[in-house]
Amino acid sequence: MSSTIHAIKDNLYVNSVYIDKLGLSFNQFILVSPDQSITIIETGFRKDFNQLCKNIAFTGLQPENIKNIVIPHFEADEMGAVPEILQINKKVNIYAHPICAFGLNDVFDAKAKPVKDNEVISVFAGCSLKFIHTKHVHQWDSLVVYWIERKILFSSDLFIQAGEFTGIKTNDCTAEIINSIKKDNYLPSHSHLLNALNKIEENEIEIILPMHGSGLSNHIGLYIDSLKNLDFNDV
Repeated sequence: MSSTIHAIKDNLYVNSVYIDKLGLSFNQFILVSPDQSITIIETGFRKDFNQLCKNIAFTGLQPENIKNIVIPHFEADEMGAVPEILQINKKVNIYAHPICAFGLNDVFDAKAKPVKDNEVISVFAGCSLKFIHTKHVHQWDSLVVYWIERKILFSSDLFIQAGEFTGIKTNDCTAEIINSIKKDNYLPSHSHLLNALNKIEENEIEIILPMHGSGLSNHIGLYIDSLKNLDFNDV
């Protein structure tokens, strides 16, 4: 296992944990405000939180300044480190799908805030996050997050690829995305997937940052159309 942190754009980092046995990366996205407070999308596993803090500190930021957490769905790699973050900041804001928020509040006493479909919340100046519900795309409480000003989609378990995080890929990665779906069979509903893709497509997206694998650009429409046309009989 290896853990690295990457600067993607101004005030945007990707922390990535690569697990050799799985051949898969697990990414957390760190959005930094002008006053150096942090919004983190995906917390990663509890066991990796200490290393996440070390990586954040390596950039010159302070883990104690985590102000907001976004949880795309109730799964260990997405929300496992919530208790550790609450230990360093009990007043942290946690945003999640209503079903996920209920679970977080019950299990962790987290006081998570449920977000509506297409709700927009400004977490700091220049960072308006749009929460798009994607029911039954991987989990029944799933959502993805669109950073409006930067035209970046944090796509959770959509558009994932095997392998390490290597930055933003500009080549066509359709085959890698489809192969990941067929290998792991992690999309439970074609009709719900189509609904999610139609909602995602309404936004002007320049970069996709998935939970697993590298970032994507230049072929956004192709990736969406490829998943729309996915034959679930082959999955």
